[in-house]
Amino acid sequence: MNAPHHPFVPPRGMTNAHLQTVLSSMGRKLWPAQQHLAFHQAAQREIVEVDGVKLALDLNLHAGRPLIMIIPGWLGHSQSSYALASGHALFDAGFCVARFNLRDHGDTTHLNPGMFNSALIDEVVALAADTSSRYGAGPSGLLGFSLGGNFALRVARALPELETLAVCPAITPADTMYSIDRNPIYQRYFVRKWRKLWLEKQQAFPRLYEFGDSLRLTTVSALTDYFVKYHSDFGSTDEYFAAYDLANDALAGVRAHILAAQDDPIIPHGQYLSLPDSLTVHITSKGGHHAYLESWGLNSWFDRYAITHFQQRLS
Repeated sequence: MNAPHHPFVPPRGMTNAHLQTVLSSMGRKLWPAQQHLAFHQAAQREIVEVDGVKLALDLNLHAGRPLIMIIPGWLGHSQSSYALASGHALFDAGFCVARFNLRDHGDTTHLNPGMFNSALIDEVVALAADTSSRYGAGPSGLLGFSLGGNFALRVARALPELETLAVCPAITPADTMYSIDRNPIYQRYFVRKWRKLWLEKQQAFPRLYEFGDSLRLTTVSALTDYFVKYHSDFGSTDEYFAAYDLANDALAGVRAHILAAQDDPIIPHGQYLSLPDSLTVHITSKGGHHAYLESWGLNSWFDRYAITHFQQRLS
């Protein structure tokens, strides 16, 4: 791949990976997220039934232009700051954009009685195929962040015609979980969001769910063990993780591009060092967890990277 014109260089005072990650996730909800308000308000919300499941997506369309589909990360959604920013940049560059919500994500807990889990790939493959066939003009692109990057790589395995870019994708789920739990900031962030989602699910389907004392669990690993035992068909947490682990030869023959940062505090970059040769892997020294903030205005270098990537491959 030909990289963008300028390599990523964080601004003075923002070289720390944790600062990059936190500002990207939380700071960008205030600024520059408001720049993207009109873009989101102009989007067409669709509830699509695929594989017997209802999923929500937000569409911004140009007539006769290639489509880029975006899969946000775990507990993120179509209005997450990074999905909005990248979607807006790609739309302004002339692409149609579809921002997906995984099951239960983005205030959609009421759409399906069954709960989300990370192994539910068939419905996402069906959504990508349906969306591309209805709105794509020629080949379509797929962009995934973090766990959304893991989904994107599995979609690429099923739909090799998609031009796929995965940013800091989770490759080995267990390692990612332990990385989150080792840092109290990330741990509290994800525990709070996951428990909130469970409460919403319980409110939407009170006859099916009563989480009770589980809402007092304080680690991602404890919540995962509880979820797998009581709300999944998997026999163990290890079996659950194996269902979406992409290490070793799981992606053999898959053609996709991965961008990752060596200083990512959530996804250990060693996960990317032994992937199959069919994948193109670009590891930068800095960037945090899919942050790549290049100014104190909280603009991301990645948005230009994505534009260049898809222009080269879908033009």
